[in-house]
Amino acid sequence: MRVLVTGAAGFIGSYIAVTLAEQGFDVTCLDNLSRAKKYALKLLGEHGLELVKADIRHPLDIPPPDWVVHCAAYISVEESIVKPAEYCDVNVTGTVKLFKHLYGKGTRNFLYVSSAAVYGKPLKLPVPEDHPLNPLSPYGASKVSAEVFVRTFSRYLPGYNYVIVRPFNVYGPGQSGEYAGVIAKFAERLVKGEPPVIYGSGEQTRDFIYIQDLTDAILTIITENVVNETFNVGTGMPTTINTLAKLMAEIAGVDVEPIHAPPRPGDIPHSYADITKIRKVGWRPKTALNEGLRRTYQWHKNKLRIQR
Repeated sequence: MRVLVTGAAGFIGSYIAVTLAEQGFDVTCLDNLSRAKKYALKLLGEHGLELVKADIRHPLDIPPPDWVVHCAAYISVEESIVKPAEYCDVNVTGTVKLFKHLYGKGTRNFLYVSSAAVYGKPLKLPVPEDHPLNPLSPYGASKVSAEVFVRTFSRYLPGYNYVIVRPFNVYGPGQSGEYAGVIAKFAERLVKGEPPVIYGSGEQTRDFIYIQDLTDAILTIITENVVNETFNVGTGMPTTINTLAKLMAEIAGVDVEPIHAPPRPGDIPHSYADITKIRKVGWRPKTALNEGLRRTYQWHKNKLRIQR
């Protein structure tokens, strides 16, 4: 089966491409390289995966795949606030143009990697897939908008199937702190012996899902041919930021107290996923938080050693 992975030079896209290739899929990797990650390119190269340099907003000169796993996107909440038009262009218009082009060439299965940012501040915990969508940033709004297009196409295009996946807080080796979540940022400071910075009290909770568990979820969906559904992908377990900082300091062997900074405007107090739906498909997270954090910290430690 032929699968196209867009955004394959990014953190999530590269892992998805490798996981599918390891399972025998014929994987085409696509990225315009504007925000490529060195580790992602290294990962693709180590697994013999070639990268097609192309932009999702332009026609693609590739054979039509059986499945598209669409990861290409701008992902910074902060950047989206100052560049909302760019986020709309890439994340929304880019998705529509990619879909239109590939559907016209015969592709019928489209898996869109969205985000838990579509929910905004949860009204109910754990957060189910039918929770109201109320994003708090242009980034979140762009993911909601793209989701609506992806779903709406199925109402009038014959033979078209969609899947929407909403990852919660993804982490793992290869994730940089530039546009990444709190774990990468904590790790980057701890490997230097610096205290992690916590915004607010640290009692806010998040659902941290290891990257390989996310890619296994997508593999399960494609393998089982589950279509026209929306799935949360998380652990279903909340972890406070204070607990996270303590665990990571213990793994690093660093005796430091976190620095507490003022809360960030619009920060969500609590969020974790209801994963009942995707568990029924046959998937469940396998990586314990301690183990995932250990692997991630070790990667950052090795990265610093190489840089020195």
